[in-house]
Amino acid sequence: MTLRIGLYLPTWPPKGAAVPRWAEIRSLARRAESAGIDTLWVADEPGFWELWTVLTAAAEATDRIQIGPLVACTRYRNPALVATMVRALDEVSGGRLVVAIGAGAGPTDPRLAAFGFDTGQEHVGRFAEAAEILVRLLREGSITFEGRFHRVVEPDIGPAGPRPAGPPIWIAAGRPRTMEIAARWSDAVNGADGLTDAASVGALRAQVSRACEAIGRDPGALALTGWARLAISTDGRRDADRTDTISGTPDRVADQLAQLADAGVEHLTCFIGDETDDHLFPALTGSSLDRFLPVFERVRENATAQPGAALGTAAEAKAAIDG
Repeated sequence: MTLRIGLYLPTWPPKGAAVPRWAEIRSLARRAESAGIDTLWVADEPGFWELWTVLTAAAEATDRIQIGPLVACTRYRNPALVATMVRALDEVSGGRLVVAIGAGAGPTDPRLAAFGFDTGQEHVGRFAEAAEILVRLLREGSITFEGRFHRVVEPDIGPAGPRPAGPPIWIAAGRPRTMEIAARWSDAVNGADGLTDAASVGALRAQVSRACEAIGRDPGALALTGWARLAISTDGRRDADRTDTISGTPDRVADQLAQLADAGVEHLTCFIGDETDDHLFPALTGSSLDRFLPVFERVRENATAQPGAALGTAAEAKAAIDG
């Protein structure tokens, strides 16, 4: 299996530096695309550059690479409004959008109160309703939904983009209730915990299998995706003692990523820190991209299938496998 690789665009500051301006972000996006990276992601966090604006600009600045939010917090925006945004951006990007959503940090998230959003409890219940509304609007068209937290009455979400059923939907999940939501509505589960080895992939697969069993879905129809922090150095010593990090020389890191693919991960989003950035989620820079590209090339060289396949819906993936 070819492991598809994604990177986050740096909409937050690297350690000890300023938040990158758009010209720098655009340059990194184009370099990543030229190198053959599969996906570019934008985070949805307070204090970062705004998610959908940067994604739209990235769609225009690139031609091939897939783009998406990882993850869009459903507490920040009305799900029917998000559906209209998704359709428009799928059109602007030429069908390169992948939509990953998550529940967010919950009622303790300071952005909720700061922006006047509802800070009520029942966090996962709200997420379940938002996920259903978004997916059904994109897959079915206009719907009426009367829930405890959300209500939509046949909203006009605009014209369909290049894919009538909309882009693939990923749902971030880490606990049983969010896993069940992902199993019910998503094309792929994006694991909440960082992946470091085959055992961590096995734990994620077990969670997905339990959730699928609970709702009667074939777990094989749900792709496994995740993220990892990488520490790459010529001597293999940088951050070698961190249990939350894949570390080593370029060859060793590439081998470890191949093990994740062999264990069943289809897509991995990577955080690569500079020498001075020890944060769990370091922002991408030109030098960290330079450090990562030899690893990426080795991963591709070791792959048994052709790189660069688009991330489709579960139905599209099955059709491709069935020939």
